[in-house]
Amino acid sequence: MAAKQMEEIQKKLGMLNYPRANAPAQSLLFAGMERYALLEWLFFRDLAEIAKFLGITTTVETEVIQGRGTYEDCTEMLRLIVDLVEASIYADNPEWSIDEQVAKDIQLIDSIAERQAQIFSEECKLFPADVQIQSIYPL
Repeated sequence: MAAKQMEEIQKKLGMLNYPRANAPAQSLLFAGMERYALLEWLFFRDLAEIAKFLGITTTVETEVIQGRGTYEDCTEMLRLIVDLVEASIYADNPEWSIDEQVAKDIQLIDSIAERQAQIFSEECKLFPADVQIQSIYPL
């Protein structure tokens, strides 16, 4: 059963264009350079797909993710990933709750709605008095 699964795995690796898909099964399964190379390849390939999905990159740029792109591209990629990690840390902050944020947003909207006449009572002047456009048609 395990041998059959390993054949399927190596077949999939070949379809994914892994350069060492035909390496001996033992070297892919157990600790060693071959397994680490496979895991690194899978990780960077997956990270590239995730980066594209999240909009961090417009294409699957494994070179940039592996640090083999231009200085500017690698810098931008790192900045976006750090921003994403920072956002996920704050999103997981137990002091912050989406329910609380929604409640605050609703409260703000209700407050604006209650004071709508007061907030929007004055006529809005888009141009200074000396350049007011006079219209023959009333608005």
